[in-house]
Amino acid sequence: MTTQLSHSASPKLSTRQNNLSTRQVVDKKLCRAYPSESAVTNEGQVDKPLGWGRASRQVVDIFRCPLDNFERLAERAKTRNRQTQTALEDLPFQLLEKREEWWLAKLADGTFGWLPSRQIKRVKDSNYWDKIKLAPKNKTTPLPSPTPTKIRRALDEFKDVPYLWGGATKRGMDCSAFVQKVFLKLFGILLPRNSREQKKCGEFVYLKSICPLDILFFVHLPVGRQACLPNKQAQKKGRHHVGVYFDKVVWHFCLDKKGLSMEPLEALKKRYRYLTARRIINFNHVKEN
Repeated sequence: MTTQLSHSASPKLSTRQNNLSTRQVVDKKLCRAYPSESAVTNEGQVDKPLGWGRASRQVVDIFRCPLDNFERLAERAKTRNRQTQTALEDLPFQLLEKREEWWLAKLADGTFGWLPSRQIKRVKDSNYWDKIKLAPKNKTTPLPSPTPTKIRRALDEFKDVPYLWGGATKRGMDCSAFVQKVFLKLFGILLPRNSREQKKCGEFVYLKSICPLDILFFVHLPVGRQACLPNKQAQKKGRHHVGVYFDKVVWHFCLDKKGLSMEPLEALKKRYRYLTARRIINFNHVKEN
């Protein structure tokens, strides 16, 4: 998921902040903040967060950078800058840095983003993430095989959810949030929020060998001048897409279908360029009806 910043939302970022206990590194190009490797433990935890918080309302947007004139920004401008969302029922997040009326936070899935201070409820310090099972990189997780009925029931829960760029709740979500929610519901496994990071999880699987619940990755077919770009350049510039394979179709959230869509792979290839497939869970493949 790649987003350009709106002209009406100028980022309040500096190259280095002396009060950053986590020694943040700022990526000027994308206006995103990440912790340096020295600030992260082997378990992926940020060293010494300033505190913990959670959403103070039903759904809170998390942005790529602090936004000027936030209250007066058009919804379209907010959408372009939305990184993800958090909801009341979600796990608390770590608070890393306060900048005027904004907090830089890290979510349980590893996402970094900025939230308005007034939309955060502070909670007591605790290890809220100690029971989380993160999807490992470059290897599968052995788990019992669910029944096709259970899988379909989990997928069907999202049929009436609209598409929303950067959305991550039942009020609206995008393709990578859908995949993340499905695996969390079925297996209690937390995938990264971004499809580019999800592509690093599990193990590579050849397209001819895909099984139910394998994840398929695509990039939007380039148009105009980008249509002439080599494959690697098109992957870098194009918007990435992801879906779950089940019942001989790909289940995915897309804007042009305004939500959840079930399509054969060949139909998807008319709108997307296929990239790769990954297997997250290692079990005897589910027998489809």
